[in-house]
Amino acid sequence: MNLSDLVTPQIIEELSLNEILEEMRMKFVDIAPEFTAYLESDPLIKLMEVAAYRELLLRQRINQAAKANLLAFATESDLDNLASFYGIIRKENESDEELRSRTQAKIEGWSTAGSQAAYKFHALNSDTRVKEANADSPEPGLVRITILSKENNGIVSDDLLEAVNDYMQREDIRMLTDTVQVVPCSLIDIDVRAKITLMSSTPIEFLNTIKTSFRTAFDKIAGLGVSISRSWIISNLFLDGVQDVELFSPLADVDVSETASARLINMELTV
Repeated sequence: MNLSDLVTPQIIEELSLNEILEEMRMKFVDIAPEFTAYLESDPLIKLMEVAAYRELLLRQRINQAAKANLLAFATESDLDNLASFYGIIRKENESDEELRSRTQAKIEGWSTAGSQAAYKFHALNSDTRVKEANADSPEPGLVRITILSKENNGIVSDDLLEAVNDYMQREDIRMLTDTVQVVPCSLIDIDVRAKITLMSSTPIEFLNTIKTSFRTAFDKIAGLGVSISRSWIISNLFLDGVQDVELFSPLADVDVSETASARLINMELTV
């Protein structure tokens, strides 16, 4: 299950300062009905506003404490401590998303020996250069581990392939009856070409901002099995200040299998 698909749990409360203040006012009228007429400038109202604000801060802190104990919501040092409970330590320069994914893979991998999640976890844990990993079985007895590199624009070097393979062949990782094969993922090159119509108040230099923003968004979403649609490309080119986007390339949605990853090669924007 993808953690990002989870709904916000009930323990995390939606907060509203106005609702808290109104509850206090109603309670005050209930216990002191003789005070039915008051002004917003009354010291009593100011005290209630301060109390409501302090209660809002307290409830917010409770929300934060609840999130710190949930894998889907914990971040930074809270996530480090949560992951350490499962024996996972953050790698150098590893993002919260990557650490969360490794932790989930290990938890799922405990279910049965040699499960898909277990092989995926060990592949992710094998080398700091592994960005993503996938495990499947194209034929009985064969486990294929597909890896995507953080380096060289996703290209898996021979050195990395050998390092991951050596790790996956360990007796405490590979099931006795499995033949484990480590392979690099297929890379699907994408060229983005589009005509951008800017609003009259938008300077032409804004194109550089669009390019930087798009590359950041692409690097964040691209990975094993992540397809790239034309609508996603257009929406990420359509920043504030843009009037219209006419996309020339790609001509169709880019479908990506679980053993492949898309990568952005060229980006050409014209005004």
